[in-house]
Amino acid sequence: MNFNFGENIKTLRKQKGFTQEQVAELLDVSKQSVSRWENNATYPDITFLPVLASFYNVTVDFLLGADYETSKSIIENYEKDRQEAHHRGNISDAYSLSQKVYASFPNNKSIINNVMVDSYLMGLHNVDEKRKYYLELSISIAERFLKMTEDLEEQCRCINNISVCNKLLGNGEKAIGWMKKLPSIWSGIETAALGVLEGKDKTESIQCSLDAVLHLLHRLIFVYATESELSKGDRIKALKKLPNIFEIVFEDSDYGFYHVFLSRVFVELAKRSEGNSEQATAYGKKAVEHSKLYDGLIAQMHTSLLFKGRRISPEEFTSVNNQTQTEHVATQLSGDIYKTILN
Repeated sequence: MNFNFGENIKTLRKQKGFTQEQVAELLDVSKQSVSRWENNATYPDITFLPVLASFYNVTVDFLLGADYETSKSIIENYEKDRQEAHHRGNISDAYSLSQKVYASFPNNKSIINNVMVDSYLMGLHNVDEKRKYYLELSISIAERFLKMTEDLEEQCRCINNISVCNKLLGNGEKAIGWMKKLPSIWSGIETAALGVLEGKDKTESIQCSLDAVLHLLHRLIFVYATESELSKGDRIKALKKLPNIFEIVFEDSDYGFYHVFLSRVFVELAKRSEGNSEQATAYGKKAVEHSKLYDGLIAQMHTSLLFKGRRISPEEFTSVNNQTQTEHVATQLSGDIYKTILN
């Protein structure tokens, strides 16, 4: 068995979001003792192990590595099964998996984050007509997570979750209050990395930031076009900007995951053009074309200049209600348009 006591308690400390100084203060020992334990220079007295195990909410056996490999295997299998459940669009299965493993590993930050997300998704889709229950659960998990972590990204994720859940629960003022705690895009890692990183790290960061910006840009324009007080013509004009943006960024239809975004855009354009059956059908065909390309994606690398070397990983994509994107498009388009496309 490959087990390292110092690394184990260091991992447990980080999962709780504590510094060595905080652990030392809470356990009433010196910082030097905590540091020596984590570096395997010395070990705690055997009589202190139950105290340490209780503090980290694990068993003494786990602390000593007796069930370390088993626990590691359980978590790895859970992560794989949860990802597959989301890939199938079965959020109920993903939620159940997260709840089950959370009971055994209540202080694992990755699992806590998953429970927060899966509870939110159950509430968002109002599974079993229990929206309030799931959203309030997601908020409580996020609030617990906030107390455990000093990582800024994790804190922002929790705050964003609390804000959105409150909005869905009808608590508008609370949602805005939490939202205002978040930093602007100009204060984020994407901006700072341009002046800090170098070489390959900088290139990878730029590509990752471009990916994030494209997601955000799509969402901003899509929501603006569909929810703002615009005329029908201006809504269509705004939506048509999105395919142009993606064409600028990607060459030779190398859209990868973004086929799903384009499919959604063309569905919306088809809906907005129902007074012109020829135009609506043309947009509908585009929606189906992109949905089929999305459903048929295989693992490969992007070939476009700005995303060269970035991997397309279909196994990580999620679906909606156990449907392929093409099936989802069929439910979104009007019967007449879809029948015309099929013919």
